[in-house]
Amino acid sequence: DYFAAFRDGDFSAIKFAEDIEFLSPLSGTTFKGREEISNFLHGVTTRVEKVEVLSTTIEPPTASGVWQMTTTKGRLYTLNNFFRIADGEITYIWPMFDPKAVMEDPAGLTRWLTGEGY
Repeated sequence: DYFAAFRDGDFSAIKFAEDIEFLSPLSGTTFKGREEISNFLHGVTTRVEKVEVLSTTIEPPTASGVWQMTTTKGRLYTLNNFFRIADGEITYIWPMFDPKAVMEDPAGLTRWLTGEGY
């Protein structure tokens, strides 16, 4: 459900814990709280054209998924997301990008994630 939410920008059905943490793949800082994370993710979805889930593994208290996003400018990013889960809610998200995308166009990745100049 989390990956599918990137298709339409609607994270309302995702069970984020109130005190969820999201490790930013760009800055290394941690976003905290349901609202801050939902706002960031919704912004990213405005620049996503297509989502394809390649694999998921759910073994509470953790889960992970490998997936691909195609941006509105046609750039393909492959990611692996690691999740922690407690009481049926996501408490932690750590997205990791395939390093090829970062090495090929680091400034483009930054623009896409932040929306600045994209």
